[in-house]
Amino acid sequence: EEECKQLNLFSEKDGELVRFKEDESGLEVTLDTHLYRPSELDLHVKEGKIMITGRHEEQDDKKTVVRQFQRIYSLPVGVAETDVTSDLSADGVLVIKAKKPAALK
Repeated sequence: EEECKQLNLFSEKDGELVRFKEDESGLEVTLDTHLYRPSELDLHVKEGKIMITGRHEEQDDKKTVVRQFQRIYSLPVGVAETDVTSDLSADGVLVIKAKKPAALK
């Protein structure tokens, strides 16, 4: 029991999430994905959900190290799947935007 408290197993910080914003104009999620190659990231929008996954694997003679994450966000009411956009910057910042129709111009 004492070991679990010291390891903080249940209070791990969300390492990829930089910012989450939802307001009357829609949803914006910013993730730090600099530890992943673009080919290791996947974004799907279906059934009213945005699903972002990343998986990176490194191997050497003695070990395999796997780093991965998955985030699922519900689309705000009134946002169509076709209104979701994403942008990956050169330094690995992924921004996903889901704009409500009134906010689209």
